[in-house]
Amino acid sequence: MTHGAAQPNLIARPELPLRIGLRMAASVDINWQYCGLDVVRLENEVLCVDVLPQLGAKIWNFVHKPSGRNLLWHNPNLLPSRQAYGARFDDNWCGGWDEIIPNDVPATVGFGDLLPDHGEVWSQATAVEVLSGGPEACAVRFTVRGRVYPTVFQKTLRLGSCSGVLHVDYRYENRGDRPIDFLWTIHPAMSISPKTRLDVPAARVICDPWGDGRCEAWSEHRWPHVRTREGQLLDLSLVPPAGAGGDFFYLPDIAEGWYAVTDQEAKVGFGLVFPKEVFPHLWLFRALGGWRGLYTLILEAAAGYPNDLALAKERGQCARLAPGEALEAHVLAVAYVGVVAVERIAPDGTIVPATRACAW
Repeated sequence: MTHGAAQPNLIARPELPLRIGLRMAASVDINWQYCGLDVVRLENEVLCVDVLPQLGAKIWNFVHKPSGRNLLWHNPNLLPSRQAYGARFDDNWCGGWDEIIPNDVPATVGFGDLLPDHGEVWSQATAVEVLSGGPEACAVRFTVRGRVYPTVFQKTLRLGSCSGVLHVDYRYENRGDRPIDFLWTIHPAMSISPKTRLDVPAARVICDPWGDGRCEAWSEHRWPHVRTREGQLLDLSLVPPAGAGGDFFYLPDIAEGWYAVTDQEAKVGFGLVFPKEVFPHLWLFRALGGWRGLYTLILEAAAGYPNDLALAKERGQCARLAPGEALEAHVLAVAYVGVVAVERIAPDGTIVPATRACAW
């Protein structure tokens, strides 16, 4: 079954309703609209996942139903809306989970062509194919083509019944006759508070020049601590209150492919599990009230760094696809409860709690 772009505006409500508290099998519902955009909903007893196919298959809601918590952040100043290809990302960033590929900052490539801000996927409408509607499992595939790069990007979401794990299968194919160099990050904006903790299997931290200038550009530190220009020691595993500014870091060559973002007070968290051979690095972007008054952070599983494609290519730190080659990745997004810190997340999404005490 395919879901086209021109669907009637069946629902126009401030927020999509949740069937919290009902026991239910896995299901897909394509009969929604939000802010004039089509919505594809995958749902089971534990999770409600809303996808906006006209915005590059952005995951707008990732709701843990037993707690009623949406683990993704929404920009309080912007609602989602249709975007023109080549639009400026920051001025239209409404939150949720985006796909940033094949670049971050605008990049000039072969023949003088320009890859647009934050890539070719986030602003484009995707084709939608419902592969399975339940009840044991549901699956939906989203497909979009590049305009500058001759590529096909696919993102297939799968949700089983009674599971707090969303399976995401990615495929990125080069259909041209030349190799392409690219960056790729998985870009979920997290709902955070001063009780939020980050657990990451990282060793190194490199400071990007973006931000409020507290940290020396390109200086290297040991995770989770960064020393500022004034000698203050920042613990990046903890989230400060709003008003703390904004900064951006690279966590290269992580030991394992996972991370966890936990509300230690509510004991509810979001984990991401990903293949380290595809995403060997993490990016940590923090908007802590100092940038546009926004309060969120993004932990991005990344295929390369830094965010300048030309610089990453020069340093041999970007990904490459030969003509006709495709890159695939299987990723898990996990909602979990009853944990204040995470020792690790197993490849099947099992949370291994840490024994250390809360930091607040």
